[in-house]
Amino acid sequence: MFKHCAKCALTLLFAFSVQPAQAFFDPPWVTPSAPRAGETVSVNIRDGICDAFFEWPGYPQLAQQGNAIRLLEYGQHWGTADLCVFEIGQLTEPIGKFPPGDYTLTVDLAYDDALYGPTVMTVGVVAFTVVGVAAAAPIPASGPAALFVLLLFVFGAAFCALRTRRQSR
Repeated sequence: MFKHCAKCALTLLFAFSVQPAQAFFDPPWVTPSAPRAGETVSVNIRDGICDAFFEWPGYPQLAQQGNAIRLLEYGQHWGTADLCVFEIGQLTEPIGKFPPGDYTLTVDLAYDDALYGPTVMTVGVVAFTVVGVAAAAPIPASGPAALFVLLLFVFGAAFCALRTRRQSR
């Protein structure tokens, strides 16, 4: 009986003393923070320790349906601390130029799981708004004050021309 209790106690002790894997993907964010129409938008994600993005043929895959955008990246996700060997890094991936509107970007990670084979997990979802291009400012020469000054200049030039012409006679 004592052996059985000792085994149970040791098992529980080891089970609770195991440190969980410190895998992480920070929530994605877009840059610029307030994109304008026609401006290139990029997504940024910090990763490391047990999770990492890799370059792989055929990735990234970008798909858009209406205002829903999906970015599928390739990488690795480990659930056990024994295999965690990645440095902390940051992915910055341009996703395109968009017309004004509200968009939702979903970032997914495709990786090969040792038990389940090819697996896709969602890293994060970020909503962003693209604003229209700022209205062009009127050219100062076409404003009412500028037209008045131009009219005075034309009258002044005409007056000087008439005066010079009368004096030369």
